[in-house]
Amino acid sequence: MKSLKYGWVLMLLGACLWQQPTTAQRIFYSEPDRDDVRNLKFEILGKYGDNYLVYKTQRSRHQIVLFSADMQPKEKVNLDFIPERVGSVDFFTGPNSLLLVYQYQRKSIAYCMGVQLDANGRTIGEPLVLDTTHTSATSESKIYSVIASDDRQKLMVFKMRNRFRDEFQFQTLLLSSTLMPIRRAGFVYVLENNKESIADFYLDNDGNFLFTHVIRPGQREYISKARLSVLRTYDDTVKTYPLTINNVFLDELRIKVDNTNGRYILASFYSKLRRGNIDGLFLAVVNKDLVSPDVERVFEFGDDFRNAARGEAKSAVAFNDFYLKHFIVKKDGGVLMTAESSYSSDRGNNFNRWDNPWMWGSPWGPGGYWGWNPYSPWGWGGWNNPWGWNSFGGAPRQMVRYFADNIMVLSFDKEGMMEWNNIVTKSQFNDNSDDLLSYQIMNSGAELLFLYNEWSRRNPLLAAQSLEPGGKVNRQQPLRSLDKDYQFLIRFGKQVSAREMLVPVMYRNAFCFARIEF
Repeated sequence: MKSLKYGWVLMLLGACLWQQPTTAQRIFYSEPDRDDVRNLKFEILGKYGDNYLVYKTQRSRHQIVLFSADMQPKEKVNLDFIPERVGSVDFFTGPNSLLLVYQYQRKSIAYCMGVQLDANGRTIGEPLVLDTTHTSATSESKIYSVIASDDRQKLMVFKMRNRFRDEFQFQTLLLSSTLMPIRRAGFVYVLENNKESIADFYLDNDGNFLFTHVIRPGQREYISKARLSVLRTYDDTVKTYPLTINNVFLDELRIKVDNTNGRYILASFYSKLRRGNIDGLFLAVVNKDLVSPDVERVFEFGDDFRNAARGEAKSAVAFNDFYLKHFIVKKDGGVLMTAESSYSSDRGNNFNRWDNPWMWGSPWGPGGYWGWNPYSPWGWGGWNNPWGWNSFGGAPRQMVRYFADNIMVLSFDKEGMMEWNNIVTKSQFNDNSDDLLSYQIMNSGAELLFLYNEWSRRNPLLAAQSLEPGGKVNRQQPLRSLDKDYQFLIRFGKQVSAREMLVPVMYRNAFCFARIEF
């Protein structure tokens, strides 16, 4: 299961960016629950009325916890209809209700089920069978993938079978926000050889199904050719748009939809060499008619930007550990992008871009089966996985040190010209777990806040840097109501309203949640 709740939040963020004054923060903590630590998986669902909803699961128990504004538990709603052995559970948040899609297997049949939940976490009607598949896979295998449009009005369930070597058979089911079927479709998509792959599946507000098709000269090399593939809502065949990639090689091609202006935005870091250092950013903006691009250009990073971004690395390799994270479409059609430097070392051996376990080694990494999750600014599993965290999955076989350093921020206007760039400087590392690392973005009104942990006397404290509309970065005072015994898992946090964020917290080996008011 992936974190799928950032799409509508970032749309809201882009629309109301920098419009209200900032006020002082207040933090409210729930009571620590020691039973929650071992094997806990969770997801912050959001704010509904006066309730704050969090999904928790341990072993075969699934429940939604309702918290009050002061983070006192009001009710625990058991989701007893979910089978004991379930392949995946995915939540999709809307303004007034929730959609829950889960899949499980009985004997040789895999079931994809859906149910609508109200603002109190209770079912609206009985769970519906969305689709079934005869399979020889194990009962915990994931067969279906589920994506939602940014406006949360449409949902798509799809499955992909590789029945022949290079032929993929897709089956898609487009659903309304109440799980009513809009259209079933099937199509065959052919990949010529094992150097080609598809990923980054996306659903726009019109119900069009998008993904990228890329070609690499060799295994674990940059992309030499790429195209955008689109199955329109009521078409039976896929239309493709080839990108013009001249004299550069792309890293990982990401999709973001500008639904307001009817455009598809594609971006990737690039190198001038097949396995060279990262030189800059490739950006393409394509109209939904797929006739011609509005924009297709590369931006090479200058020496000043390299020196600001490199940290302790050499200037030539300053961007080699950066990975694209947030894509925020602004109301005027521009786009704000962020990327973070993240890497790890194992007994003194640093992982590089080609063997980074967060990227190439992950089944959700580049070229992986499911590709990018469009509602998670972190890309695939690992770094923004709401299913618990690494620390409690068992003792590591050997020490691994994780690093999360500077954040790159790039702003483009509607014509795809770079308005400004800047670096949010930070330096983080931790041994055997990355749970306390990285950052989360909060729209405080007048500015964007980059929230992250900063270590003081071996204790992580929540720090913040703000970003002004023109790109200026300011270091903020430490957040109030902080206690050194509370350790914020900030990268798992979620903005639940214009001025609130819910964040999971560790407290003396117990687990709780915090609500931050801005």
